[in-house]
Amino acid sequence: MLVAALTWGLAATAAAQPAPPTRSVLGPWVGTYVCSQGLTGLTLSITEATPTRASALFHFYADPRNPRVPTGCFTMDGTYDPASGRLQLKGREWLLKASGYRVVHFDGHVDAEGRSFTGQVSGAPSCKRFDLGRTAPPATPPPACAVAMPVARAGLHDAGRIVEALSADGRIDLDILFDFARATLRPESLPQLDELGRVLQTPALAARRIGIHGHTDAVGEADANLRLSRQRAAAVAEYLGRTFGIAASRLDVQGFGESRLKRPDAPDADANRRVAIVLLD
Repeated sequence: MLVAALTWGLAATAAAQPAPPTRSVLGPWVGTYVCSQGLTGLTLSITEATPTRASALFHFYADPRNPRVPTGCFTMDGTYDPASGRLQLKGREWLLKASGYRVVHFDGHVDAEGRSFTGQVSGAPSCKRFDLGRTAPPATPPPACAVAMPVARAGLHDAGRIVEALSADGRIDLDILFDFARATLRPESLPQLDELGRVLQTPALAARRIGIHGHTDAVGEADANLRLSRQRAAAVAEYLGRTFGIAASRLDVQGFGESRLKRPDAPDADANRRVAIVLLD
């Protein structure tokens, strides 16, 4: 087997390149920004972040050092580049408007550890910088400024865990959910695929070929399971290409049906239904 050689190659490449982000940028970021009103408290709740679309809710309020700032919030959208950590967001629709205030825009970078998001503010007079981190919001937002955040599903592997597994084993099994007996991706699986997409764009893996291999349990007809596993692997590859621009030539899409059970002692176990991500060269 070539796993040892492949693992060494990935480790050597990773050592020569900046480490990829290891945490999702989704969720609340808390800190301050500065425009003409002075230092202003901010909770930025990011609900989506991919190379083709990013969405957030911008909730501003008084900082103790500048207590005259009112409360307000508006939506933002933009794009996120996982390879560089650059996140660009433009202010869009007011949900709670403060008199005399304008929506603003952010252009910044998330650090490799996913703990700091800093950059430039534009769109209103005297805007300067923003500085956000992973701390608890200071207060409960008003109803208009509350947003439902995506809930991380149990068993979700973040980008750091995927890189670790590929470095150590040359493969990782991902629990991707589909509609029953179909190859339609369920919405709760998209955060997992987004983490995978981020990894495949990092310098250590951007030129590598990757296997997308579908597997099923042993319930039902073997031929139907084989066909379904191929269709599901193809659905994953299609999502990665459409959302992250991963070239089809990089992906080896195969289905193995029930021929390679992860739990042969329990052929109908959930663990057998999976998508394997395999480092090929």
